[in-house]
Amino acid sequence: MNFSYTKPEILLLLILFVINFPATPACSEGVKPHAFEGKITKAENYLINWDWWENFNAPCLVDIVRQSSDNSFDLQIAGIKAKEAENYVASSIRDYFPFIGMEKGYRDAKPARINSFGWKKDSPVYNTGRNLFFSPLKTSYELDLWGKNKTKKKYFLEKKDFYEFEKRLILLKTVSEAASLYFNIIKNEKLIGLYQEINGLKQEKLDINRKKHDLELIPKSEVINSEKELKLSEVNLINLKALNGELKNRLCFLVFGDKENTGIDFEGIDSLNLFYDTDLEVSTDKIAYRPDVLMAEKQVKIAKLDADAVKKALLPGLMLSGEAFHITETFKNYFDYGSVAYRTGGGIFYNLFAKGSNRAELRAKKNVYKQALKNYEKTIVSSIYDVNDSLFYLKSSIKNYKKAQEISKLEKENLYAEKQKLDMDLITYSEYIKAREQFIKSRIAEYEARAQCLVHTISLYKALGGNV
Repeated sequence: MNFSYTKPEILLLLILFVINFPATPACSEGVKPHAFEGKITKAENYLINWDWWENFNAPCLVDIVRQSSDNSFDLQIAGIKAKEAENYVASSIRDYFPFIGMEKGYRDAKPARINSFGWKKDSPVYNTGRNLFFSPLKTSYELDLWGKNKTKKKYFLEKKDFYEFEKRLILLKTVSEAASLYFNIIKNEKLIGLYQEINGLKQEKLDINRKKHDLELIPKSEVINSEKELKLSEVNLINLKALNGELKNRLCFLVFGDKENTGIDFEGIDSLNLFYDTDLEVSTDKIAYRPDVLMAEKQVKIAKLDADAVKKALLPGLMLSGEAFHITETFKNYFDYGSVAYRTGGGIFYNLFAKGSNRAELRAKKNVYKQALKNYEKTIVSSIYDVNDSLFYLKSSIKNYKKAQEISKLEKENLYAEKQKLDMDLITYSEYIKAREQFIKSRIAEYEARAQCLVHTISLYKALGGNV
């Protein structure tokens, strides 16, 4: 018997016997994730506003912000999560392709006395064993009638965008924390110097009182009180130095991460610029681009897609399938057309017993969607309050700083007057020391108020989501 081969049949034979690997999905080489990137909405071009940071007139601060945005552990972890989401997007795209499974193997076969319908066979070789080479090719494809694959892909695209926004939220928190730590450190550095001056004055006062006591001009109790004041002041200075050392360690952790600690340069707090005033007005429209608001918006979309996927699982599916077999007893007729068999078909499938569980799951997903909506509303409202609170504290701190400057100026004038009195022997040196100490304390309050202005400036920056 002569057989003629068509091109598709020849191609099928070549696939069966040239390729030999276990069953695997078709198109196993991944589609590039960026080929199906989702849109990140208006915050897609989000960057740190370096012009805003330059307003502080602090090059060291800008350098710290840059390094912390590059080296933070949390940002590195967030970046890996974003890449993980891209991989899931690529995985969902593969569901658009059919499944193709290939196999090649050996069979020791023996026919039965009766066929599959119970009829006795006429063949005399029903009890004769045979060695068979079996090479099946199986394929199946579910027609995406209801857009299940499309919903799944959209779900992972939204997840990818969600992790991108999460990364930006972590970036915002990281640079804000680094800047706040920097401001508190340079404030404490200034305060340490001022407290050392106070300790020096208290030491002078103690020495004077000891001499007076030796001359029996004052009782012992005044010497003891002076010594107690000095000890307490020294304890406060030690605690302040320890606190500043802790803040420096936290800042180094943010700035360098797993990189080598090359040290940080600190500018004086006097050189930093305060560029906001009490007339500042901020539009709450800017909160629409806060990373946490965008994340909450994505959570709503994700919850909706999740519910849609469960809803579509309630619908029947249409599956197309096909199999091609190449069975031969010897290699002699390995490429014989008569050794090839195939069958194709299709059918509708529907899991009746999963209907109840799917409906229950759908109700649960709808509740998750309602939770996401409420969380979105909560995030927007809390964002407005964050901006208002930050603005209120910033304006209050600016007013307090101006008052502290005025008090410090008055204390300076008072110190000048006390110096004149001392020169005219109208007051004792101990009283003059007290005036000097009071002036230094006013300077401490001034620097603390200045640092509060800087910290609350960062709080407003964070409340606006960096959209300044």
